[in-house]
Amino acid sequence: MTEFVETVMAGQARQMCEAVIAAPRYSRLGQITGDPGTGKTAITNWLAQEMGAIRVEAWAGMNGKTLLQELAFAFSKSGRPVDEIGTSNTLVQRLIRTAAPGQLIVVDEANHLKWPTLEMLRSISDISGTGLVIAGTDLLARKFTHPQIRVFLEQFRQRVGTKKVVMQPVTDPAELAAYVLAPRFGRITKTSAKAFLRKTGGNWRFAVALSDACARLMENEGINQLDDRVIETAAAWMAGGN
Repeated sequence: MTEFVETVMAGQARQMCEAVIAAPRYSRLGQITGDPGTGKTAITNWLAQEMGAIRVEAWAGMNGKTLLQELAFAFSKSGRPVDEIGTSNTLVQRLIRTAAPGQLIVVDEANHLKWPTLEMLRSISDISGTGLVIAGTDLLARKFTHPQIRVFLEQFRQRVGTKKVVMQPVTDPAELAAYVLAPRFGRITKTSAKAFLRKTGGNWRFAVALSDACARLMENEGINQLDDRVIETAAAWMAGGN
């Protein structure tokens, strides 16, 4: 698989996380949103590695206590043991005592979480002083403007403020070539870069998948140079389910 490369959007996400950690207490919250496939999960995994963040991933139907248990497990895995047994209140207390200023918690797929769980995360950040970044699709952003929910998330919204990154598809073929293709295939022609952008629509997830398909095709056929024909064939190969 293609290794993650620090793109422009990834750099912005890192800067936002650094701003979250450096922010005054009671405002150490940040947000990453974007359409599916724009690289949110790849970036949150990368941030966890680069910044030593505690990262957990929510799922549909996850309740607050389960998220707390996942956080406890993630802290324990990082070398800061937190007992996962107990009530939600007990788990919150343990996490507050374990988390600390200068640290960062990243919650991916946060659009699956209900507002009471988001508020519980805010409390952990507020009281412990640790930074918190939530990431998700546009459904997450809508929670903060929904008429029936926004009143409960007003403090969260105010604490996030401008510390937001909205992931966008890549529109510059040179950028896509530099971050996805060049590290793997070396020098890429402008024509091939444009063909790659056209086939992927600038979607990060599809770009990585197409890059993998191109590499497999080149290995199977003994091809040394990535070109338009390889890109077209690999894209057709993927479309055919191979």
